[in-house]
Amino acid sequence: MSTKPWLALTAVLFVWGCGSSTPPVSETAKRPADAAQPKTERRETVFDPWIGTIERAKGVQNTVDEQAAEQRRKIDEAAR
Repeated sequence: MSTKPWLALTAVLFVWGCGSSTPPVSETAKRPADAAQPKTERRETVFDPWIGTIERAKGVQNTVDEQAAEQRRKIDEAAR
């Protein structure tokens, strides 16, 4: 017996099993989102120092970009 039909059947079943369907409607989807549930406090996680580092790096990048734009403007003015 050849392996090609089994391979094709396996591929078809895999794709068929991974097909999308409509998601079930849960109880939380039936309730209004903000009105029914109070907001919970944000708890500190182990990733907070890294998130702060990312925000500081973005601030530094903005400063560098502003300085580079200012330098380009000065060079363009001097070239005229």
